[in-house]
Amino acid sequence: PLSPRAFVELTARSGLCLRAMGKNGGGVWALPAPVVDIYMCRHGTTTWNLDKRWQGEADIELADVGIEQAHKTAGILAERLRSVRCIYASDLKRAKATADIYAEHFGCEVAVHRGLREPSLGKFEGMVRDQIYSEYGALFERLSKLEQEERLRTAYFDGLESPLDTSRRAAEAVRRAAEELSQDAAAGEGGAILFVTHSKVLEAVLAVVFGKFYEGVETTPCGFFHWRYALDGKHELGDLHNIEFHDSLVHQ
Repeated sequence: PLSPRAFVELTARSGLCLRAMGKNGGGVWALPAPVVDIYMCRHGTTTWNLDKRWQGEADIELADVGIEQAHKTAGILAERLRSVRCIYASDLKRAKATADIYAEHFGCEVAVHRGLREPSLGKFEGMVRDQIYSEYGALFERLSKLEQEERLRTAYFDGLESPLDTSRRAAEAVRRAAEELSQDAAAGEGGAILFVTHSKVLEAVLAVVFGKFYEGVETTPCGFFHWRYALDGKHELGDLHNIEFHDSLVHQ
């Protein structure tokens, strides 16, 4: 038999209500909305990462060290998760290859979703980090001084996605998967969902959904964060791995 606590947790995850009986009659206890465990993951190191080149939509392969990182990170995730229901990956090679390695460890399928791809970085793509911050230092200084809401609506260049745009499309992919998984949980099935994506996607979601200073979010390859995704929108930020938050612009 289920313990009282386990019964309440199961009921909350399945979206049911409990009726409380008191001496003055019945009532309904409001329980938390169903919560789905989402892990937002950055891909492993690529050959361009080794050169400190910005990638954007350029479709770059994992480097050997990135493959090793992915295998190691799969083990780290396995220590935190009892099971993984499914894995979604960006359609870019570096994310898909990382997701395939995770899928080997967890024995599940990988679904490709374009909504998880890195946004275009325009003329920054292929440029090395030091060159970008040297030649466009004034741009980054201006962006870092904007109020958060305005910064999230401002792209690097005209015609590109803003961080808000990037977060919205990624969040839509997460929403659809979370709703489907919550239905599975109600039927007795469960497990976390992994989303293997890119640095600019993680930075955008952390800024838009969790209020982190956008220019100060620092991720490294195979970093991830736990998103306790509540279907009523009351999300919580859980564990972080290889992600740090700063109060000033981070060169990465």
